[in-house]
Amino acid sequence: MKKVNILSVCGSGTVSSAMVGQKIKEMLGEHGYDCEIHEVSPGMVAGAVGSSHVDLIAFTSPFDPNDAEGIPQLNAVGVLTGMDEETFLEKALEVLKDLK
Repeated sequence: MKKVNILSVCGSGTVSSAMVGQKIKEMLGEHGYDCEIHEVSPGMVAGAVGSSHVDLIAFTSPFDPNDAEGIPQLNAVGVLTGMDEETFLEKALEVLKDLK
């Protein structure tokens, strides 16, 4: 399995980000990825990016994109609601396929 680090961002950095993170871990696990999920609030993005390697940011709450410049950022509201998980999965797989 290919190891990836994902930042899951929601309003408080707890409930929604944990739900989204777990679902992403399951979805990508089915495609050969071992995901480590870090749950944060929007205000914690810059610190998380500065202190660890992040391959992808999945967000359900807006944050300053400049806090994570150069890191792919995908809207994960569809994962949270269950209404458009496939679109998120397609985009995430596209981003992650090029990782070394």
